[in-house]
Parts: sequence; C-alpha cells; structure tokens
Amino acid sequence: MQQHSKLFAAVALALAGFAANAASVDVHGYLRTQVGGTSEGGNLQCFKLAPAQAKYRLGNECDNYAEIQFDTNLGEGSNGVWAKHHLMLALQEKGAVDYEGEEGDSFDIAHRQNWVEFGGLFGSGMKDAKVWLGKRYYNRHDVHINDYYYWANTGTGAGIEDIAVGGGAKMAFAYHQNGGNGNKDTAVKKLEARLYNLGVNPDGTLELAAQLIRGSTPDLPTTAIDESSKDSTGYLLTAQHFQGNLLGGFNKFAVQYGRGNGAGGSWIPAYASGTGDKKDRSYRVVEAFMWQVDNWSGMASAIYHDIKPHNGASTKWYSLGVRPQYNFNDNMSLAVELGYDQGRSAGGPTQRLTKFTVAPQWALQKGFWSRPVFRLFATYANWNEAARAGLNASTNNVFADKKHGFTYGAQIEAWW
Repeated sequence: MQQHSKLFAAVALALAGFAANAASVDVHGYLRTQVGGTSEGGNLQCFKLAPAQAKYRLGNECDNYAEIQFDTNLGEGSNGVWAKHHLMLALQEKGAVDYEGEEGDSFDIAHRQNWVEFGGLFGSGMKDAKVWLGKRYYNRHDVHINDYYYWANTGTGAGIEDIAVGGGAKMAFAYHQNGGNGNKDTAVKKLEARLYNLGVNPDGTLELAAQLIRGSTPDLPTTAIDESSKDSTGYLLTAQHFQGNLLGGFNKFAVQYGRGNGAGGSWIPAYASGTGDKKDRSYRVVEAFMWQVDNWSGMASAIYHDIKPHNGASTKWYSLGVRPQYNFNDNMSLAVELGYDQGRSAGGPTQRLTKFTVAPQWALQKGFWSRPVFRLFATYANWNEAARAGLNASTNNVFADKKHGFTYGAQIEAWW
C-alpha cells in the first residue's frame, strides 16, 4: 500500500500542476505497446545478443512503455527574464495480467525528468544563454532503429548552455552527479565542456565534448572501500558530425574515446559504468544514416565498440542494421528490418545473432517518422551456439534448445 500511495501521489501531483497551469502547459509523450507469441507457444519474446548494448527493435520489443511530459511556463519578468519547468513520468509493465501493480514486480513508475531552466538572465552578448538545474535528458543522441543511446549525459545536474561564440557556434558547460552502483554513500561526478553547431561544410555541423568523470567515496565506518578504485577518475572524449539535407534526411557520424571511468560499456557511456582503472580504454564509432525520397524512407546504422582492459581480454561489439520503408499511399507502408550483431565478452567465444522482421504499417501520413503507427509484424532470428546460453537467459528459455526462433504480433507506437 505504501508503494501504491507513492504512485498515486506522483500522478496526483503531476495532474494538479497541469490543472493549475492549464493555459501555459504543453504536454508531450511517447508510448509503445504490443501483443504476440512465438513459434514455440507462450508469450512474446525478444532477441538480443548478450555482449550487445542494444537490439534492433522493429518487431522485437516486449515491454509496454509510456512517457508523459509536462512543460510549464513559470512566467516572464518585465525585464525579459523567463523560467520553465519540465516534468516527465514513465510507466512500464510486462503485460502479464489485466491488473499489474508494483507489489507484483510487474509494473514500474519512473521519475525521468524534473528540472527548471532560466533564460534572459544575461546581456545582449549572451541573450540566448540558459541556465538549468535538476534531473533532465541532457544532450541525448541515439540510433533510432535499435534505440541505442551512445551519447547521453543524462541525470541530475546543473549547467549553462547556448552560449554564442560566433559564426552560429555555441558552447555549454554541465555538471552531473549520479549515485555509484546504487550505493547512496558514493557518487559519480561529471564535468563536461561542449562546443556545438560548429559549421564545417554546407548543411554540416561538428560537435565536440570533453567530459571528466570522477568517483567519490566517503570514508565511513559502514562503507566497504576498494582502495584500488576509490575516487577513481576517467574521461570521455566525443566528436560528432551531423550532415543535414541529405536525400531528404541526415547522417550522423560519432567517434568516442574513454579512459578509466569513461571506458565503460553501458548503453549510456557517461554513466558510472567505467572500469575504475585509469589504464583501461574504450573506443566507439557510430554511423547512422536516415533518408526520405518520395515513397522510400529508412535508416541504416553501423556500430563498433571495444573495451580494452590493460590487464585482460577485450570486450567487443559489432553491429550492422537497416530498416527500409516503402509507402504504398499516404497511410499504408511496408517496413523491413535486418540487423546483425556480433560480439564477445572478456575474450570469450564469438557470439552472433541475425534478426529479420517484416511489418505492414498504417499511419496518419507517409514518412519514416510518422506517428502514431499501427504495425503487424513477423520476426525471425538465428544465432550460433556461443550465443545460445546468453540469449535464452533473457527469453525465459522458450528457445533454450534451439538456435533460431520466430515471433509474431501487433504493435502501436506513438509520440506527440
């Protein structure tokens, strides 16, 4: 009952804020929900390679997930200073029964964002600059077709952004702090300097960032401290080129290098996922190309990720994927997705997984980004023997004695 009370209080707080400021609140959201089964019977299952940080998502998502965000205008002063508040809550459930609650461990409510920004605080030389503080999605970059956030300095922090430096380029400085590995006594503190919107060619911009990541563990009698990793440090360097106006879409190419605390393999590398050893390194290269030409649209991606401990074997992940889509008319389309992942963990055997999906779709208008979209899907995947144990540990052993599988179902996906 205590957990349910917290849930009701959070929802009531959000709705009360919305009602009190209805005239000045923008509401945004995202949801996906699906239903389906497998060739072996049972519930819908998903295919993901154990060393991979993501999976190709078309016809390959198994949870019901929704986000709702309230962007509230807090007012504007006579001197042009303004403030806005942003709140986001998320809901996730497994689709097990008609009633799912926190006590059954099948439903979660998550606090994703809660932050305030101020603008107009500075003179004409910094008229577009904004200061912010709170928990927010900060500078998130992903590959949409596998939901891979390769660069996302998300969490609780403070900073200043959109500082004009000439020629359309801007700078930002941010501080973030997250608890380390769920321990309330430890913290991971991150400082980042970023230069972005730097014009380097027609319709092309460059973004550069340097992030210092430091662990902080207090000397407490109740805290067990590994002296070799206490207050360990590291850094993450990122360079990304964005090319717009390319075949009706865009291209993103990013390169990242990490050391120590910045050398982790988490799907969000800026989190506390580093090794803690200053000599360890990681490399990441990400390519994502999206196109929209007449009735054809789609996205292709390539990912390389390598974590190199100085005293052990590497953990590597390679990924290639493509999702072309053809619109027969303004409402009906056919999407096909092919994804290949290969990896190995700490020098273990090479694991491989190939996933192929066919999905007829219906949307309000044509285009790759048109939402809401209703899909039917059929997915086939196969994998090698080395991948079998790790893959099926996350699929309830439906395919435990096999090296291939087939799933089918329907999905609705929307954002607004």
